[in-house]
Amino acid sequence: MTSNPRVIFAQRPAPHEAPKVGKHLIFDESRTIDLERVPLNGGYLTKTLILSPEPAMRERMRDPSIPSYTTTYTVGGPILGFGVVVVLHSEKDGFKAGDYLYGLTVWEAYTVQPYVDGRVNFKPEEWAPGTFDMDSLALQVVPNPNGLYPLSKYTSIMGTPGLTAFVGMEGIIDGKEGETLFVSSGASAVGSMVIQLGKLKGMKVIASAGSDAKVEYMRSLGADLAFNYKKDNYTQFLQEHGPINAFWDNVGGEALDAALAAITSHGRMAICGTSGTDVLPPNEHYRLKNAYLIMKKCISIRGFIVPDLIPQYMSKFFEVVPALMAQGKLQSRETEIEGIENAPQAIVDTLASGHEKAGTLVVVVAKE
Repeated sequence: MTSNPRVIFAQRPAPHEAPKVGKHLIFDESRTIDLERVPLNGGYLTKTLILSPEPAMRERMRDPSIPSYTTTYTVGGPILGFGVVVVLHSEKDGFKAGDYLYGLTVWEAYTVQPYVDGRVNFKPEEWAPGTFDMDSLALQVVPNPNGLYPLSKYTSIMGTPGLTAFVGMEGIIDGKEGETLFVSSGASAVGSMVIQLGKLKGMKVIASAGSDAKVEYMRSLGADLAFNYKKDNYTQFLQEHGPINAFWDNVGGEALDAALAAITSHGRMAICGTSGTDVLPPNEHYRLKNAYLIMKKCISIRGFIVPDLIPQYMSKFFEVVPALMAQGKLQSRETEIEGIENAPQAIVDTLASGHEKAGTLVVVVAKE
């Protein structure tokens, strides 16, 4: 028998509470698996190589009675999230041993797919309107990079963060040469891609982040102006270096308020995240002062999740992004954390607004 450790969702954090390792997220080493004899039941067995903690995981930790855009985790069940896996054995057409796959999977060393543990029996009438069934994001075969790029690129530029940035830039920002784009949390996996896509469209890019190291990273990606919001006030910086024509928001709060003041008439805003308030109680949330400008400036504001825009832009993403990466026109930084035992802390670190690490945190579970 082979050890099959996993990450367990043990308890729901209180609303706006940051999850804690050992309380909400537990590393469980008690399970084993027979890799040669485990029943596949028409499915296939995968080995986990890389796991990708993402901000949306916090939303899945809420109580199901709280309306939001995604289904929730099951208390006592495994954590589910994006990752790269390799097929060991298969009884399912379209999947063969040696195939690399990317998509939603159980955070454990080995999994019989399609996974059962943690899956929500999704019935739309039992959830708030607009709730997305996360379990529908099935694993998909991805090309073997054959050494041309690391598999971790499927968790960043070639995965959900890259896709998020691409579809939002194409479908909402629609940037034009000579326009100015402001990106909050520009050193994040999504934000760093937005910066580069903006520059490829000929835009001037202003970007913010919470550390000097991240500022340097954003500059290396091509940001024309990058600042540390902990040292330079959002409003003052944008007053000095604006106006802006478009805003990509991963933060909310003060960044959004400053962008409302700095944006031009008929500006566009893509609201992709709210990391500035996700783990704060409601009484500590920043209250917008400039919301009245939405009407006065005729600002277009759209909140979105990736599935909203996939039908229109998925094929274009796979036509454009791999080629740009191969040409060196798009890049990403992945900070690798070794060992699935460190996956719970990687989730916590990803959800911590203002953390020091630039780019994408990835957990390397196995090399092959």
